[in-house]
Amino acid sequence: MLPVNAIFSKRHGNVFADTSLAVAIRAFGLFTLALFNLTGVAQAQDVLDMGLSKDSFAAGEVPRGWSLRKWSPSAWGGDARWVRVDGEAAVRLHSDGALTFLEKNVGIDLRDYPLLRWQWRVENILEGVDERTVAGDDHPIRLFFVFAPDEEKQSWWFRLKRFLYLDLRHGHPFGGRFIEYLWSSHLEAGTVIDDPGKPWQKLMVVEGGAQRLGQWVSYERNLYADFKALYQEEPRRLIFIGILNDTDQTGQQAVSYIRDLEFHRDPHGEQ
Repeated sequence: MLPVNAIFSKRHGNVFADTSLAVAIRAFGLFTLALFNLTGVAQAQDVLDMGLSKDSFAAGEVPRGWSLRKWSPSAWGGDARWVRVDGEAAVRLHSDGALTFLEKNVGIDLRDYPLLRWQWRVENILEGVDERTVAGDDHPIRLFFVFAPDEEKQSWWFRLKRFLYLDLRHGHPFGGRFIEYLWSSHLEAGTVIDDPGKPWQKLMVVEGGAQRLGQWVSYERNLYADFKALYQEEPRRLIFIGILNDTDQTGQQAVSYIRDLEFHRDPHGEQ
């Protein structure tokens, strides 16, 4: 007796060949579709949208993928939500003697996405503050970038404290480098200062004073290059982003807006 497959081939030889051809065509089609999809993903990943574009607008809500910090008493009065200002979508941040702190956990290699672009707008600056001091460490808006800690340089005691409460309190693995981009009330753009409470960390003024209040201002910074210039070392993985509007030290109030926060590849392939 012939095997079943031999009988099938003998009785339905053309069908068998046609089926094989159909399978091959189908496989080729699936491969082409997968290749197309992968190309589309690669192209889309030239830009990492942080969820603050108009396509993410949700009136009156905290931006999706972000959270508004509330565990600290100083943050209880903080407010950040989607609004329309002059008919355009933006996230409004307001504080009145409080800390408004939008936060987002990420995992970004700045060697791949070194360029940062965003727009912000500030309605008022703070009066009579010295931002180099703890008592004056308030700003109408700032961007806060935290990098992964080098755990090999942390003591066992510090790692234990991280495990028990520090990481939970701060919302990210604690102890790494950070950079802040500030709209300063009185310092000039280009000024670099030490964080008043953590003098080993660096803050960079990208806008200063009242000259452009009430205007949308656009920026592009090479965060990778800024980190290397400030710390003379390679940045570790970017793990956390904060957007702050804070007046908890000075008891004043501030209103600001932000939109279109994005990371981009370097089109020239240089950092």
